[in-house]
Amino acid sequence: MRPTIIGGVGLLLLAGCTDGLLHSETRPVPDGAWQEAWQPEFNFDVNDTVGQYDTYIDIRHTGDYPYSNLILFVTLKRPNGHAVLDTVEIPLADATGRWLGKGLGFIRSEGAEAHVLYKYNNRFPQSGRYGVVLEQAMRVDPLQGVIDVGVSIEQHKELGQ
Repeated sequence: MRPTIIGGVGLLLLAGCTDGLLHSETRPVPDGAWQEAWQPEFNFDVNDTVGQYDTYIDIRHTGDYPYSNLILFVTLKRPNGHAVLDTVEIPLADATGRWLGKGLGFIRSEGAEAHVLYKYNNRFPQSGRYGVVLEQAMRVDPLQGVIDVGVSIEQHKELGQ
């Protein structure tokens, strides 16, 4: 009987972690070297055109990443074929060089994971399939030290909730 209770509690905890999550996906950067030609696309379906969502860019990097930020070209593709291109700067370290975000290990010099807000309180105006394309824009090819990149779309929560 206990395994059933523990399994049920585990399922409830797992469901609680995904509450309000529309989409979350990450991809490993091939060989840990982000070539300019590698432009991962993250696709997701939207049925709710009234709801508000926050879109995040997820970056995981090593302690050997040579910069304090990451510049990306981010393209949001709508179901009707219309695309919007943004240039996004993602801060990865503070002015002293200390990594921001969550550490990858016990020692912060090993790198970090960043979950950075890209679009706040955004609505998707059409139902259908959307895509987000990430392109590194650091003028270094290949860009070393980025391990994984991704996109998360969550139901909007007011700041501080």
